[in-house]
Amino acid sequence: MIETLQSTAGAWQLAWCALVVVAAYTLRGATGFGAGVVAIPLLVLVLPLRAVIPVITTLGIVASFGQTVREFRHVEWRGVRGLLLPTVAGAAAGLWLFKALHPELLRKALALFIIVYALWTLAPRKAVLHAPRAWLAPLAGGGGGLLSTLFGGMAGPIFVIYLNALDLDKARFRATMSAILFLLALLRAGGYGGLGFYDARAVALSALLLPAMLIGMVLGERVHHGMPEMTFKRVVALLLAASGVALLLK
Repeated sequence: MIETLQSTAGAWQLAWCALVVVAAYTLRGATGFGAGVVAIPLLVLVLPLRAVIPVITTLGIVASFGQTVREFRHVEWRGVRGLLLPTVAGAAAGLWLFKALHPELLRKALALFIIVYALWTLAPRKAVLHAPRAWLAPLAGGGGGLLSTLFGGMAGPIFVIYLNALDLDKARFRATMSAILFLLALLRAGGYGGLGFYDARAVALSALLLPAMLIGMVLGERVHHGMPEMTFKRVVALLLAASGVALLLK
């Protein structure tokens, strides 16, 4: 494993990866999403994208599983069930496009969409978006599955829109988001494995960065419990805006 890691990145690159993962999963532990949109653009500065994607997928499975099990009673399962079939269809399309197309234009379009939505969320208003589930769930599931598979994550903002429409409190929001991302990460892992992206390098990096992910999740848990409801919603919106800027600059 040591030889594999040395061939993948030097000591400073690995230290950078560990710091990025701690920061990304602190946000994930606090909000229930956001690790991918923070970690992936920063990790690809020192690692190939095709090494980053399976690593973040693996860490996401572990993080989502633990969070979902601990907060199982808070999961809004009716909202999750509505996403299942559209998400599978979107992920299948994403796997096909992942091999066939370069996703640069889609990434830029997603970044602009995220920024606009975040600014709308931060704008002073009293009305809350209550979108009809009949069409919102297929759009969120299909779009989230497609984008997550194309970019190795980054679908959190799509699901934020869906969960915001359900008007969940912060406990149910975080638990439901974790359940959605866990199921989606399992689906993606199977697809990436079928495409041959889980090699010795990905396994070694996942093992190395697992402690950093766990540290971040513990820190995020403390942030979450000390965060008022309104502050939580503002942090989510600011995270969306930051992730959109990161995608534009990538």
